[in-house]
Amino acid sequence: MRAAIIPSLIILSWISSCKNKTTPESPVTVSTTEIKVRKCVVDTQCAEIKLAFPVVSGGKEAVTRSVNDTISAFVRMVVGGDPSLPIKQAADSAVTNLHLMLEDQLSIIPDYSMGFVHELTSKNLVQNSKVISFELSSYSFTGGAHGNYGSALFTFRLDDGALVQLTDIIQDTASLRPLLETGFVESKSAQTGETYALADLVFPESIPLPMPLQWCIVREGVRFTYNPYEVAAYAVGQTDIILTWEKLGKLADKSRWID
Repeated sequence: MRAAIIPSLIILSWISSCKNKTTPESPVTVSTTEIKVRKCVVDTQCAEIKLAFPVVSGGKEAVTRSVNDTISAFVRMVVGGDPSLPIKQAADSAVTNLHLMLEDQLSIIPDYSMGFVHELTSKNLVQNSKVISFELSSYSFTGGAHGNYGSALFTFRLDDGALVQLTDIIQDTASLRPLLETGFVESKSAQTGETYALADLVFPESIPLPMPLQWCIVREGVRFTYNPYEVAAYAVGQTDIILTWEKLGKLADKSRWID
């Protein structure tokens, strides 16, 4: 009797172990989708939309869907076309509007020599088993003295696809502010070789320096970006500040975000 039971137990144990085994998820991979749409008034004066943005695949389906949906929404905002359309069709409709604007410009200034453009490029700033960060940089020129540009920064959790909030990384933002102010000045001094005070660089109402609208996790620490006009004049330019994990010290737990 016992001899009959033992093989049965072995079979049941084997079936149970098979049920507990799951197929490992494939790692998240990043590719770049490029879309270019061009419509010319004359050969040298064209309305253009040029897009290069990341698309993730692999990993958990809910994660990739969340990341791709968030990025797609931002791309549609940059394009300025019908947000209900797929991105390619939205770009087609947007370039038609841009073309009409350029025609109006040429009707007012016949010898106008510039074209109009909306452009988007992207960089994968960090990727590990915990998070993935992107920079999406836009440039737009639709007449005037200069174009407009800026960067949007995103960090996503790879366990659920949610955007990481600044307070998830650094709860004590009051202690963060002086580090940002020092970093802002050091960034501009490194670019020009000049010595500045914060008041030399930013609008009077931007002292004390407000929290930036753009930030993300990078391998070295946390990157913060102030875009043109956010806290300073256009001539000051985009200001990128990386506060290393060492500088942040007890304000941030590196092990929570970086393998």
